[in-house]
Amino acid sequence: PRTDPVVIMMVYHKDKALLGRSYAWPKGMFSCLAGFMEPGESIEAAVARETFEETGVHVQNIKYITSQPWPFPASLMIGCIAEAKSDSIIIDQEELEDARWFTKTEIRKALEKKREWWPAREGSIARFLINQWVAEAF
Repeated sequence: PRTDPVVIMMVYHKDKALLGRSYAWPKGMFSCLAGFMEPGESIEAAVARETFEETGVHVQNIKYITSQPWPFPASLMIGCIAEAKSDSIIIDQEELEDARWFTKTEIRKALEKKREWWPAREGSIARFLINQWVAEAF
């Protein structure tokens, strides 16, 4: 059976995390950046390319963390963490509705109680990566 690999990355710069939102998501939900890998592309190259294409952010120190099967359409989500070289954002409006830097304190508050924005849904690899970053687990 066919499986389409997707990279999903927790991008951080110092004490801030870069989260984006798709036009199709519920209003207020932000998540990790993600995108399909190209044929012949390494995981690290895909993380760097997708992050740059969606937000104009260059990354370094890319590390694999975990994976999760995803049924849309038959994907394997490959979870990584990556350090941004700067916090300047240029959003690709065709890919994302919004992208912002959030501090650990802002994310902790959003995890405690749904506010005007909230992180990815529980049970998702994105939420796992966000929780781990906030807990300084990697």
